[in-house]
Amino acid sequence: MKKIEDTNATISLKNASEIDLKNINNNKKTTEKQTENEIKKADKQAGNIVSRLISKVPPTYIYALGGLGEVGKNMYIVEQGNEIWIMDSGIKFASDTVAADGIIPSFEWLIRNQKRIKGLIITHGHEDHIGAVPHLLNAVRIPKLYAGKIAIGLINSKLRERGAPRPKIEVINNKTVIRSLNFKIDFFAVNHSIPDCYGVRFVSKHGTIINTADFKFDLSPVGSRADIAKMGQIGTEGVTLLLSDSTNSLSETFSKSEMDVRFALDKVIKNAQGRIIIATFASNVYRVREIIALAEKHKRKVVIFGYSMDKVIDIARRIKYINVPDSVFVKNSKEVKNMKDRDVLIISTGTQGETNAALSKMSDGRHKEVKIRKEDTVVFASSAIPGNYEGVEKVTNRLIKKQCTVINNKTNPNIHASGHGGKQEQLLMLSLLKPTFFFPIHGETAMQITHAKTALTTGIALNKTFILKNGQRLKMEHENVVSDGSVPADDVFVDDTNLKGQSMKVIGDRNRMAKNGIATVTIQIMSTENRIINGPFLETKGIFHQESNRDLILEIERKIKSSLETYYRSKNKISFSGLKEIIRTIGENEIFKLRRVNPIVLPIILNYSQEMHKKVLIENMKKPKEKET
Repeated sequence: MKKIEDTNATISLKNASEIDLKNINNNKKTTEKQTENEIKKADKQAGNIVSRLISKVPPTYIYALGGLGEVGKNMYIVEQGNEIWIMDSGIKFASDTVAADGIIPSFEWLIRNQKRIKGLIITHGHEDHIGAVPHLLNAVRIPKLYAGKIAIGLINSKLRERGAPRPKIEVINNKTVIRSLNFKIDFFAVNHSIPDCYGVRFVSKHGTIINTADFKFDLSPVGSRADIAKMGQIGTEGVTLLLSDSTNSLSETFSKSEMDVRFALDKVIKNAQGRIIIATFASNVYRVREIIALAEKHKRKVVIFGYSMDKVIDIARRIKYINVPDSVFVKNSKEVKNMKDRDVLIISTGTQGETNAALSKMSDGRHKEVKIRKEDTVVFASSAIPGNYEGVEKVTNRLIKKQCTVINNKTNPNIHASGHGGKQEQLLMLSLLKPTFFFPIHGETAMQITHAKTALTTGIALNKTFILKNGQRLKMEHENVVSDGSVPADDVFVDDTNLKGQSMKVIGDRNRMAKNGIATVTIQIMSTENRIINGPFLETKGIFHQESNRDLILEIERKIKSSLETYYRSKNKISFSGLKEIIRTIGENEIFKLRRVNPIVLPIILNYSQEMHKKVLIENMKKPKEKET
């Protein structure tokens, strides 16, 4: 009986334990569920707080003031709230048909928003990225300029030459980090045809923006290597919007390595019997360095012709990017006349057929020290920039007529390697960075569109790709990017006379005068009496001969005067602008009828007071009359 009671007690205890354990488990589950709900609630509240905080953060805007639909004058802007960051300020070389040396972006928008500008970041030292820096610094105050060593050397030289203001300058490299109120900005090294070329990353609360700068992937470079590992890491961390170089998007192949160029030049220099003249881009420091090294190898002395080439080599030697003794160079270029041809290697400017470049002067006999001979070998270690083909062909043809040996990338494809990656390299960049949205930059429209199609093959939809014009703006908010209006963007033409440049209208007027001529129409009026005292008198330049067309000129003068008198008799309020408009309209219409040209007609109105008119009449009365013959 005792055992049964003990057994029942044991069962009761076991049941009680099971019940307690079940209750504990139920309570635990209830507690866990409550905790989970509380966590979700807290997360939701935190998310709402973050969302409210982000919604208060102003959007990030991205746009270009130059560099879209063209090759040159690169200038890209990232702004948020009270911050504007500028990337590059470049120039585009003007064609011979335009009466100017170059074209730069208009700074109208930046002048209006000067107080918000925080810095100017230079991706690299090519003219299409730094050529407008003196003009920019003359127009607006830049708190700080960030650039690599070689770019800083080139910019400082420009600022001294042009007398432009010099801002604070900071040297950047692969490890530089800039922190501002809205952005964290850092850099990654890329291969290009100049040292110290860096892609730029902007990180804000709304997402990450990348500008690749000009790039290629050179797996056997003669200079520093691209930081492919960092690009891959950036892609892993996430890229919202990618701005990427489109210049060479029409090329299907992988670009050549600079090492290939070195081997090709080595062979040319070894086999040449006479003088060697190599034209290359002055800013291609690595290639210039290799040419100098090859001259040493083949026991030739180096002669430098061209101001920009001389300047870049001097800067590169000072910062030890070109590290050779003075004995390699011919100190006085005049000595080249007395040297044996087999001992001479000339490095020259003039790759783009520029009229006043050293090679152009050699080709047409204007160069003082070098007259091209049959035994010479001339090498174009370059390619023509779009828009410069005609000038390059002219120089090439003049050299061929002199019967010298001409080598270019048509006769020897390895003699030049582009600094811009082709389609395969653009695919690699897109694959490394894995952007959500894509903005092809730096290139003509066909190049941008082709780059967009390449991006499509990596999974970036066309509705997430933006083909824009200068001034058109993108808005980035909460990791999303949309088109959003525009800012003023125009061309400004510059020459050596000043830093302000000329507007498109001024250049248009110059071209119009050159093509159609100019006419001036002078009248003397008395505004107090609303009448014409004298004239109109028409003078023309570049339209027709003044003396032999006297009857035509008198007829035009008569029609202008008749229209002016009709205007004076009308009940309208007489104004100088009204008089000028009549003179311009009648003058342009009548000249077009006669010569089928559209000259610029300049009205000149001389307003006489009554006192001045009386004085002129009295002086005329005092003059002795001429005796009749």
